[in-house]
Amino acid sequence: MLIRLILFTYLLFSSVYSKEYPHTFKQLGTPLYKSIEYWSNIEDNISFKQEIKEFNINTQEILLIGYTVDKVKDKKSIKSYLKKLRKLQKSYEKLLYKLHQKIMYAVETDDTKLFFRLTKYPFEGLLKNSNLRKMATTFYREQRSQHKSTFFEKIIHNDKLIEDTQELFAAEIVNSSYNSQSKTRVKKSVDVSATRTENSIKISFYNTNSYPITIGVKAKYNALDIVPNVSNEFVIKAKSSVLYATLKIKGAKASYNYSWHWIMGSKNVQHTDTFLYTLPYKKGSAYMVSQGYNGTKTHKGTSAYSIDFAMPIGTKVYAARKGTVVKLKDDSAAGGYDKKYASSGNYVRIMHIDGTFATYYHLKQRGVLVSIGQKVSQGEALGYSGNTGYSSGPHLHFSVFKVVDSTKRVTIPIKILSADGVVLEPKIGHYYKAK
Repeated sequence: MLIRLILFTYLLFSSVYSKEYPHTFKQLGTPLYKSIEYWSNIEDNISFKQEIKEFNINTQEILLIGYTVDKVKDKKSIKSYLKKLRKLQKSYEKLLYKLHQKIMYAVETDDTKLFFRLTKYPFEGLLKNSNLRKMATTFYREQRSQHKSTFFEKIIHNDKLIEDTQELFAAEIVNSSYNSQSKTRVKKSVDVSATRTENSIKISFYNTNSYPITIGVKAKYNALDIVPNVSNEFVIKAKSSVLYATLKIKGAKASYNYSWHWIMGSKNVQHTDTFLYTLPYKKGSAYMVSQGYNGTKTHKGTSAYSIDFAMPIGTKVYAARKGTVVKLKDDSAAGGYDKKYASSGNYVRIMHIDGTFATYYHLKQRGVLVSIGQKVSQGEALGYSGNTGYSSGPHLHFSVFKVVDSTKRVTIPIKILSADGVVLEPKIGHYYKAK
């Protein structure tokens, strides 16, 4: 006990003068170290005080080890330190689970004072569970006029940002229209064509893109009888057309008007769930997951099954699955944690053989190494990571998605092969080594 007291005293001394946490595995360690103060401040309000005290003492000891590792930097010490951090994180997650149970109890019993005491501090992963988060946020909104919380105001603000930018991330819907009486026309990559005979008009929609699309069509007719050929939502294959309808002319004033919207990809595809993706970086290297599936920051709704890998700007990014480059952007230097940057991110999009797509996002300006139409192999270099677009810091955003209908597509969970085996659900704070 005396040794631990000495260590704690030394820790306080070090903290005053260092003003920084260890740099080695900083993103994994810092939230754990910051939580020492948070746990200490709320332990009087909960029943698992002893577990908190043990966690804090253990965390303080590992913090001192972290300072030492920063100085010596030998591989054996670094590996041992990482192992301790991962074990510490598991202990942290157990405490957080118990804290969540207490928050739920406060909501259910309408205990406002307890609720605000338990949610006062910004624990990493607090209210990560979507159902609890929704319940707690709703409870807070009801008490908002009497008590303002910086933590919940930030949640509400971030949820609004996500709502505002969701379609920019996930949909990229293109809208177009055509009026038969219009004298001018600009051709588009997805357009309508009319073939007229003496008594009828055949209407077709064509797609000049190198990928299939799902299209939704609305029509208005005058002095025409309609013989439909397909439904109002259908798929057009790459570089092909579909007969939409035959129009029977009933009079001299016959006219028609079409409006349509379309999205990249076919709604009819099925992902090959047995396929093993590789990690999108160099073999033998390891990077930390800064946000995983259903992340509390931006991985919600249609973007739920996305993965963020924290990595320095300029890290080479590799294809996790073979396919064809169908879209890219690399001319932007803008980025930041604001919805105004949502369309500023550089990226590469790959179409896979099963019709799904992968997006490698937040790449650096002029950091793309491939071109549209290029076929790439699994493990082939695509570009360099960056910090462009809607981003809170340098990282690679990676996701695989498929189309649901002409207005929506969703990310899908995948199996990833790492040096330690198959990863089914990437965990935040974990480092995964590429095989």
